[in-house]
Amino acid sequence: MDVPRTARVTISAFPESTAAEFPPFYTSKKRAKQIASNRMLRGPGTSDDNTDFVPVITMGRYGTVLKKARPSDDAFVAMFNSAQTIIRCALQDIGPPLVPTTKMTVPGMVWPDNYLNAMAHAMWTRGVDVEIVLSNPVSIPDHVKFIDGNYGLGWSCVDVAAELIKCIQKQFPDASDKKLRETVQDNLRVCFIKCKRGGCYYSDGASLGLHSKHFIIDDVCCYIGSQNLYSCDLAEWGVVIDSPEAVGDIKQQYWDKLWEVSYTRDDCDVDKVMDGLGINRAAVSKLSMTKYELEQAKEAMKANLKVYYDAPDDESDASEGEEDESERK
Repeated sequence: MDVPRTARVTISAFPESTAAEFPPFYTSKKRAKQIASNRMLRGPGTSDDNTDFVPVITMGRYGTVLKKARPSDDAFVAMFNSAQTIIRCALQDIGPPLVPTTKMTVPGMVWPDNYLNAMAHAMWTRGVDVEIVLSNPVSIPDHVKFIDGNYGLGWSCVDVAAELIKCIQKQFPDASDKKLRETVQDNLRVCFIKCKRGGCYYSDGASLGLHSKHFIIDDVCCYIGSQNLYSCDLAEWGVVIDSPEAVGDIKQQYWDKLWEVSYTRDDCDVDKVMDGLGINRAAVSKLSMTKYELEQAKEAMKANLKVYYDAPDDESDASEGEEDESERK
């Protein structure tokens, strides 16, 4: 009767066979209160002397199911605001989808200013370092269609860095050009993912993409889950691991190896970042776009939101589809 009485969750492990077959027995309410009290006295990231448990916070969001509540978004901002030394991010991308072959944001989409503002404030006021690894632009695996798989929306490392620095300018209008340049030089490092030999491409010529949604704060806690930092209002779920020891293992096994082969200053030249502060990367008006640009924007939106549309089977169906589209317009 022990298993039905105590097993309430499913155990998953990576690498395989590294976790117990069943979850640990539940702690009594009295003992749980004692452990919680000890942790509050010792501060975050600590564990009870008599256990091997790692503090984990589960969190997520319902996306458009709810009008306002986005709990994990608020948690991300709180984590970035809490940083005192360094923020390390391994991300699929951070900017909004853009019209392919242009630097125009798809109409209706935005940069994630809530996250960027928090990072920018940490850099400027506390000297926090920010390190970011991103997918290479337009990373399409196994030569699939653009709409079926694109892990790099198209922004360069310079674009991302410039938007971060612009968030400093917005929050601190008196910031000098010299100090901004020093911040880029000393505190901000953005690069594309690379392979061991230092290249950005697979052997078949496809560019390397990154699907991670992962960041580490001060090497004491980290997020692992499904939520991208770029704006995409979907339902998401993930965990925050609040343990310097566990996060240290994750950093050593994943982040350090990723950063070692990926980071070079070539991806984020300081002069190019400063020159890019005057570029408007916000969404453009549909009225100012050509017909071709509008069509490309639609394709980018479909790929970003993973919306699959039925394709016509033959030329006659295609012409009918064009007539239907014309009528809808």
